[in-house]
Amino acid sequence: RPKPWSSAIINVDTTKNIWQFDELPTSEGHKLLIKEKRCFIETKLNGIAIKFNAEIIKENTDTNGLIYYIAPPPRSIRVYQRRSNFRVQVPASQNATLNFMIAGLPPIRGKIHDISLGGLGVNINSTSPLIDTGIYVPDSTIVLPDNKIINCELKICFVRNNYNGTLLGMRFEKISREDQRKISQFVNFLDRERAKRERLKDL
Repeated sequence: RPKPWSSAIINVDTTKNIWQFDELPTSEGHKLLIKEKRCFIETKLNGIAIKFNAEIIKENTDTNGLIYYIAPPPRSIRVYQRRSNFRVQVPASQNATLNFMIAGLPPIRGKIHDISLGGLGVNINSTSPLIDTGIYVPDSTIVLPDNKIINCELKICFVRNNYNGTLLGMRFEKISREDQRKISQFVNFLDRERAKRERLKDL
C-alpha cells in the first residue's frame, strides 16, 4: 500500500486553471512525488471527504524559500458525505481566546484549546455548577491571534474539570459564512504550521 504524507492546498488560481499545495513533510515523499509526477489526494471541504488523482506539472519556491507543487484541477472527484470536521489543536504560542457570558456568572474569558468548523474546546480558569452541558451561550466572541473577531452562538456539549479549571467542548449554533471562512483559514494555518514542525523533526 502506498505511504501517505500530509500537505495542504495553499492556493487555487481559477484564471490560470491551476492549484498549489504545500511541500511534503519528508524528503522521501518529496523525491518520490517529483519522480512519479502523480499522486492520490484525500482532503476535506466543509467536513465532506473528497478524493481525486492529481498530476504535478511543476514545483516552485515561494519568497520564504518554501517549496510548493503546481497541478491542474482534477478531471473528476469522489465526494463522500461524511460530516465530521477536521479539528486542530491551538498551540500555547497562539493567543486565541473566547469571551462569553453565562447567566449568574461574571464575564468569562477562556483560552481556545482546539477548533474546527463545527466547534471548539476552551479552557477556563473557574468551575461552577452553573456551567453545564446543554447550556446555550449567545453573544460569544472569538479573538484570533491576528485580532480577527468572530461573533457566534455556542452550545456547551461537555464539561471536564481539570487541575487548571475547566475544559468546555462547545458547538457552533449560529455563525456567519464570513466567520466560517476566518475559522477555516485559521485551521489551515495551524495545520500548515504543524506540518512544518513535523518536517523539521524529520531533518
